[in-house]
Amino acid sequence: HVPTSSSPNGINYRWWYGPTLPAHFSWFLFECPNLLWSIYCYFQCYDADILFLNLFDDESASQYSNEIENIGAIFVQRKDSISISKNLVLLLLFTLHYFNRAVIYPMRMNSNSHEVPLIVIISAMTVTTVNGYLQCFYLCKGVSLGELTVGVGLDGYTRNNRSTASGKSWGGNLLSWLGIVTFFTGMGINLHSDGVLRKLRRYGPSMKPTTQLKNYGNSFGAALIDSNGGNFTTSKPYYIPHTPFFRYVSCPNFAGEILEWFGFAMASEFSYPSVAFLVYTAANLIPRGVAHLEWYLRKFDNYPKERRWAVIPFVV
Repeated sequence: HVPTSSSPNGINYRWWYGPTLPAHFSWFLFECPNLLWSIYCYFQCYDADILFLNLFDDESASQYSNEIENIGAIFVQRKDSISISKNLVLLLLFTLHYFNRAVIYPMRMNSNSHEVPLIVIISAMTVTTVNGYLQCFYLCKGVSLGELTVGVGLDGYTRNNRSTASGKSWGGNLLSWLGIVTFFTGMGINLHSDGVLRKLRRYGPSMKPTTQLKNYGNSFGAALIDSNGGNFTTSKPYYIPHTPFFRYVSCPNFAGEILEWFGFAMASEFSYPSVAFLVYTAANLIPRGVAHLEWYLRKFDNYPKERRWAVIPFVV
């Protein structure tokens, strides 16, 4: 990705952007630096006192032996709760997202997807290399974010304060759980919206126009529209999805990804690297969404009137 109002790929591509590579391979190159950093940091470069729950030395462990049933490298089990390192949870969320983006998403892309200019690939790899380094090293060697607790014993022990946790720990635990729920909500919106667009691109061009309109109107709630005024023999047809997430915004897949990283930032209690990545993601995807909406409005007279926003309903 590059933070411009109109990234030079897909419907915004122009010939002067230079040589292109296949979309599947391009997307793998885009996203793999983030995935490689997370794998490297997890296996080779981490501080055990930050990434895992090595809470106590021998003296401290004996002091609390009556209250703590088991101390493990990943989980801490108490009589009424189980805790895991927030740093580890966030690293797993980061890895999950980029495993999907670097491996699963390219494998599921359509064979007729637009090729991607080399300049975009280089720009995107630069960004993901820097971002992967910042996020993964912060989580593995930077600052401990404490414990994420499951159970009624939310007044457990923290890595930096082995006495009973304060109200701030309660709030931090709740904020992190809300962030995780938000992260998976955004991921669900993103995956569903990408799936709708992928099905439209995959099955639409393989059928006759009348069959496409009938099938997609009934099965997927999509209307068939061609960018050149309906001449299906001279250009690639485009489709307007009408599933719920597309009701008010043109790019719910972008909205879902922004929501994902907002949840990630929330789960990390708005750490500097996570907030920086959230701001970058919004600065990248919102202008792209606006460019998409403007393109559709220019091309299609019957574009849905209620779909007035590009990415965030009632905002932009």
